[in-house]
Amino acid sequence: MRNRLAIIAAAAVLPMTAAISLATATQAGADPNSKTVVVTGAVEDCPNGTPANKVTITTTKSKEVRTDKTDVDDTGEYSVKFTKIAKAGDTGTAKVTCTGDSYTDSFKVKRPTDPNSITQDQDIEAP
Repeated sequence: MRNRLAIIAAAAVLPMTAAISLATATQAGADPNSKTVVVTGAVEDCPNGTPANKVTITTTKSKEVRTDKTDVDDTGEYSVKFTKIAKAGDTGTAKVTCTGDSYTDSFKVKRPTDPNSITQDQDIEAP
């Protein structure tokens, strides 16, 4: 009898807990008016065939310079965080540095349209 009461009590409480968690999760998220944008993506090897070991992105208007050199050479992925991106966006120029070589790629850095995200996915391609 005790086991049945415990199961019934748990069955009654779990849906309420899930509903509260879901409501909290949907309220949390990025402020669409926030100037913060995290740009992430993958980079290609340099034209000389060596893997990238550093990615530096410079924005034109806000003059922010961000560099990721953590595990870029191992994973080919990068992530940098900008904090001054205007609503209209900004132009970013990425410089990918490899051993003995480098290349650049330009793209638009913009605030994501999804209010639950501050991340922009941007792969950087060699010429």
